[in-house]
Amino acid sequence: MSDFFKSLFRRTTGQSAARNRIRSADRRPDLLYVIGDVHGRLDLLQDLESQIDADARRLGLPPTVVYLGDLVDRGPASAQLLDRATGPGPEGWTRHFLAGNHELMMLGFMQNPKANLAWLDFGGIEALYSYGFQPPEIEQIRRHPAKSVNLLRSYVPEDHVTFLETLVTGLLYPGLLLVHAGIRPGVPLREQNDLDLTRIKADFLDSTADHGVLVVHGHSIVKTPEVRPNRIAIDTGAYATGVLTALRLAGTSPMAFLQTGAGRNP
Repeated sequence: MSDFFKSLFRRTTGQSAARNRIRSADRRPDLLYVIGDVHGRLDLLQDLESQIDADARRLGLPPTVVYLGDLVDRGPASAQLLDRATGPGPEGWTRHFLAGNHELMMLGFMQNPKANLAWLDFGGIEALYSYGFQPPEIEQIRRHPAKSVNLLRSYVPEDHVTFLETLVTGLLYPGLLLVHAGIRPGVPLREQNDLDLTRIKADFLDSTADHGVLVVHGHSIVKTPEVRPNRIAIDTGAYATGVLTALRLAGTSPMAFLQTGAGRNP
């Protein structure tokens, strides 16, 4: 892992990277939907949320909806997605938003543009365009990042920054962990760190270990949802493929997937 990302996580958490922010709940919701990486595709999220709302009404249960992080960057509507996330949710919904690596990169940039300038090349430029930045202003930020904080704050609402600052990095239900990227195999959940929770790939993806919980994650793109004994992957590359995926878990019923675009269920 690069020194850039290690230092970023120390700055954005205000703590050593050894600390994690997994929130625990005593019971699993009767109806749970988990949404994969949106990456600036407001159009796809609106479609998928409409499907979820119709599905929940059909089942007659109020839904709990968890967003696995990476709402922002790459696609065209990061600002509008953060407006949606910080505003009221659909009637009857309970919503939880998790931090992905892109939320933490964006937060690091907002706090210290000079130290986190690399974010621009990881989808940050598209995010800035969504706030109304023009190419000359972005070039100004590249040339003089240390002098850009006031410019950034003039475009990005304070409630968006506060939202990024308060995101948790995991949601733990009995037998089930929802997280952006995964966990470090063999490390107790209380000792996992935010760096792994939002960025891990091969060590987690290749593991066949029993983690003690089923891990539902995004971050690593799969063509179709990938269901394994120890994990379920639901990042179907929405910003590039047009396929945004949600996993539905409802009591003892079999799991199901809802999708947009080419992945829409018949």
